Amino acid sequence: MTQVRGTSRAMAADVDIVLNTASDLTRAPAWLPAPVQVVGTGAGTVDLRWRDESVHRYEIDLKAAEHRLAWHPTGDGGWAGELRVTEQGAGSSRAELLVEAADDADAGEVRTVLDAALQALAAEVDQNFNVS
Repeated sequence: MTQVRGTSRAMAADVDIVLNTASDLTRAPAWLPAPVQVVGTGAGTVDLRWRDESVHRYEIDLKAAEHRLAWHPTGDGGWAGELRVTEQGAGSSRAELLVEAADDADAGEVRTVLDAALQALAAEVDQNFNVS
């Protein structure tokens, strides 16, 4: 497995709001990028489909005190990863996505997907928590 870092992104909300938005599995379809489809959720798990391939179940591990949200496939295949959120002051934060993808995964495509996820997460946070 190879670790690929997506570009981090500033968020116009504090760490807890960003982390709570990301860890709320009912909000996952709103911020996961188009090639990823949520097909089910359970207690601490989410079932995802990448494009039209098979479904993978992931265990979700929220470490709120560390400002981290991790996911791990419960079987073969799928990408393990982590969202880290850090405080930036004045009610803002920075989110970074990290994933472990197969060696044959296209690094540019992986980065594009991660960037799209961060952009959509920022929009979800803005839409739901920064209403004026």
